[in-house]
Amino acid sequence: MQYFLANKEKLLEIDLGANKNETKVTRTSKAISKRLTFFLILSLCQLFLISCSNENKDSISETTDESQYQIYYLDATQSSIVSDTYTAKEDKPKTLISELMGVLSKNPQSSAMKKAKPDIVVMQSYRLTDDGRLTLDFSPEYNDLSGVMEVLCRATIVKTLSQIEGVDYIEFTVSGQPLMDSKGKPVGIMESSDFINNTHAENVYVTVYFSNEEGTALRASNLRITYDGNIPIVELILNRLILGPVEEGMIGTIPENTILNSVTTKEGICYVDFSSEFVNYNPNINPEVVIYSVVNSLVELSYVNRVQFTINGSIIDDYNGIPFNGFFERKLELIDGSR
Repeated sequence: MQYFLANKEKLLEIDLGANKNETKVTRTSKAISKRLTFFLILSLCQLFLISCSNENKDSISETTDESQYQIYYLDATQSSIVSDTYTAKEDKPKTLISELMGVLSKNPQSSAMKKAKPDIVVMQSYRLTDDGRLTLDFSPEYNDLSGVMEVLCRATIVKTLSQIEGVDYIEFTVSGQPLMDSKGKPVGIMESSDFINNTHAENVYVTVYFSNEEGTALRASNLRITYDGNIPIVELILNRLILGPVEEGMIGTIPENTILNSVTTKEGICYVDFSSEFVNYNPNINPEVVIYSVVNSLVELSYVNRVQFTINGSIIDDYNGIPFNGFFERKLELIDGSR
């Protein structure tokens, strides 16, 4: 009996120990389970936050891209157009037109760019129809723009506003009347692809000076040239001078076989470098007429005030008896009929 009781107590002790171990295992399992659940919830939260962050970034990126526009300006030489990125505040087409026109009317931040629209030219009103036709009405001063500068001004406006959703075509009017070209014909509707820096070119009219038949004075020739923005307008003008006149009563001023080595414009001064053939003397033309056929032709451009010549990269002191190492300005008294 005692043996049985003793054994029974041991069995009880074993059962109690087993129960304690089972309790410990159960508690440990529960603790591990809680930790796993916590880490799982934490991981899910992190994934959710990352997903939301990416969505927000995408949303911000999309919003930024949609509100960015290229504003077109003149380059430093005012002979072609360049662009700068602008983030618009408005998002509706009609309010965007006013905003972007306002930006075009201000000087760009970069000193390498210049606004094309003069302050005196004011947009008086505009109208956008449901079929995407935008009509811009300008003050009478717009008609004072001519030649290359008018084309470049028009190009910067059309290329800027054409980016607005819902604007498919643009037309200009001046005080309610259609804008006319140099031949007196309406310019009509325009789109971005009609202008420079693309596959289309623009015909512009320039005034180039040749010699009269006596070689004693300059005669003006209004020529049409094709301008696509790839070659500076000053270079096109000089090439036309080298080719010579197409009208009767005029003779070419540039000596035969002369090559234009380079031409650049900076701060109102046009630097022209010819080959050595330019200094060849032509007894049929006054040397002063030769020089000022170049000078007066280039100064017709609003951004050229003076001209400096070099021959094969070097300044020479004398050109057939005329001092040649300085800057030349327009000489109106040499133009035939101006005296």
